[in-house]
Amino acid sequence: MSKIRVLVVDDSLFMRKVITDILQSDPQIEVVGDASDGNHALTRIEKLHPQVVMLDYEMPHLNGLETLKKIIEKPAHPTVIVVSGYVEQGADVTLRFLEAGALDFILKPSGTLSLDMAKVKDELVEKVKIAAKVDPRKHVLRMRAKTHRKLPFAKDKGALIIGASTGGPAALEVLLPQFPEHFPLPIIVAQHLPKLFVKSFINRLSKECVLPVVEAVDKGPIIGGVIYIVSGGYDTTVVSEKEQPSFVVRENSVDIETPSVNRLMSSAAQVYGSNTIGVILTGMGKDGSAGMEAIKGKGGKTLVQDESTSVVYGMGREVVERGLADDIVPLDRIVEKIGQILN
Repeated sequence: MSKIRVLVVDDSLFMRKVITDILQSDPQIEVVGDASDGNHALTRIEKLHPQVVMLDYEMPHLNGLETLKKIIEKPAHPTVIVVSGYVEQGADVTLRFLEAGALDFILKPSGTLSLDMAKVKDELVEKVKIAAKVDPRKHVLRMRAKTHRKLPFAKDKGALIIGASTGGPAALEVLLPQFPEHFPLPIIVAQHLPKLFVKSFINRLSKECVLPVVEAVDKGPIIGGVIYIVSGGYDTTVVSEKEQPSFVVRENSVDIETPSVNRLMSSAAQVYGSNTIGVILTGMGKDGSAGMEAIKGKGGKTLVQDESTSVVYGMGREVVERGLADDIVPLDRIVEKIGQILN
């Protein structure tokens, strides 16, 4: 089996060496070269033909975002993973990378010059292996389906629960703005994303969405016609007290994948029963399959984004292979399908 060819791009010689050593500790990965800035990276890509590029975004001459845009201009290009040195200040920039075509990101544990990259060794290796399997030409289209603003919804009870992981931020920026202002259900989104990204993600969505977008908070009431984003590093579940659904938010420092799509969906199914609609978007792993099973068990409806529009067809495939999907639809038809369910 041929090794996965990786190019490491960072303006710090130290960081290039650290990342290279981590990746080459895995027998399936070969770092074929490195680069110190964007222009150098573009030259090295042409010569070395890597499958995956680890791309820093604070670099001289040509920064990471500009470099990414030039990389994906070519029909045959490597898959890009952003290696982020900033934390809160860089959350919005990292989301811009994902929207522009990067597959995923890695946070340096302690800033631009991290001496403790070993903390993210397993994450680095796993994401490179996932990236090597992804078709780099498969980027989310900036499509906008009809929102059916003039159509009434016959059903106004229940909740819509959406789960996503790799590729999810870009997919959600396509999907959520399609919901019309009179949409009757609460939309609760569990996207695998660190908590420090939530505020920036909500701000970005709020500029595009007709419906209000807010963070799900502990003991906060759940109201129809509102988009709730649940936070990474925590598990958010749904409860009902005195017939008023609300959130329970508890810190989770054990599981790697948070927020848990399974726990959110399973709890929502207990509260909303057959009026629950579950949607699984692009993402790696299996999170969400148990939650979709719980929704099906209560008589709710389940939808999965199809493989052709999913950057990573992992979570969706698991649901489909377990026979838990009522429908498998392209990203730009999900809102239309939900409208059919509610009419």
